[in-house]
Amino acid sequence: MKTHILIPVLALASLAAADAPKLSGWATASYNKDLGNPVTRDYSTSLGPLNYYGGREASFQLNAAHLTVSGGDSAGANYVVDLDGGTDASHNAGTIVASSGWGLDLQQAFVLLPLGKSPVGVQAGKFYTSEGTEVLNSGANPTVSRGLLFSQLEPLAHTGFLVNVKVDDQIGFSVGAVNGFDAWTTSSASGIPLGYAKASLTLGDPLAATVSAYYGPNATWGTNDAGEAAPSRNVLLSLDLTGVTKVVPNLDLNFQGNFLKTHKDSTAGINVAWTKYGLGLQPLYHIGKAQVGLRYEFLSEDNGDAEVTVHSISLAPGYRLTPASLVRIEYRLDLASDKIFASDAAKNDSKTDQIVTAEINYTF
Repeated sequence: MKTHILIPVLALASLAAADAPKLSGWATASYNKDLGNPVTRDYSTSLGPLNYYGGREASFQLNAAHLTVSGGDSAGANYVVDLDGGTDASHNAGTIVASSGWGLDLQQAFVLLPLGKSPVGVQAGKFYTSEGTEVLNSGANPTVSRGLLFSQLEPLAHTGFLVNVKVDDQIGFSVGAVNGFDAWTTSSASGIPLGYAKASLTLGDPLAATVSAYYGPNATWGTNDAGEAAPSRNVLLSLDLTGVTKVVPNLDLNFQGNFLKTHKDSTAGINVAWTKYGLGLQPLYHIGKAQVGLRYEFLSEDNGDAEVTVHSISLAPGYRLTPASLVRIEYRLDLASDKIFASDAAKNDSKTDQIVTAEINYTF
């Protein structure tokens, strides 16, 4: 048996022996078509990937074969392990195991430990961010693709340590430190972690909201005038408000606002400030077994020399063939202030991009 297969098998066997774990997960397959036929074939722009899991210009994909293993003991300690395979995992910096771009990714692996009978607990390991409406399981999102804020303003996950406090069933907060945005090891040459805090309010259908913040060094590498690599310290501030209200029957109205600023101060003389902010609304309307998801997002990025803005609109009708299976099709239109989208003729020659995606998702 190959090593990359043996390791997760042994890990699952160990967990099964220890805690009689609960298994859940999802499988997602899709077909993607970029109507602009970009020469890059990966939906990339001058801002980076705006459609994070976009894939190729016209292709079938096994996006994700995901397994969640979770459990706990009688004293209240819990663990979660999330294993992911497919094309999504390759985007998440997972281990590439085939030339087709498939990957294996350990998305999460953390423990939750209570401190006696107190409302305080600790969380350690690798865990998802609390920023943003959209999650890694496509079937849990209002639309198929991931939006501008997911790809430009939020981390996916990070490694770190949190102190969690549950005030009551409605209010909770956490404070701790992580290794930067999507950084599994270190985030700074000096070893200083990125501060992370969040506060949550849960009032049932009227409102559920989370405020999240990151602040501190986030390691980058710049170049000096000779083109040589030189370490630079990127001071990062991220503020996010994500929430949902269900006051209208059958309608989940998700909303988000995010602000991100980084300031790079380098020993090589590089001194650049980047500012990004975004707003998003993602309503999901349920009609029996059918549903209609809509996403509107606005993104602004200013690198100190110029500002680029992008509007994105997605419409995704869907139908549940069974309670666990969801079939959807999405039309997405991105409109930018500059020619940032690649097309047939050349890179970065269009202000618009249109994408059609069909998807099947099974969540268990």
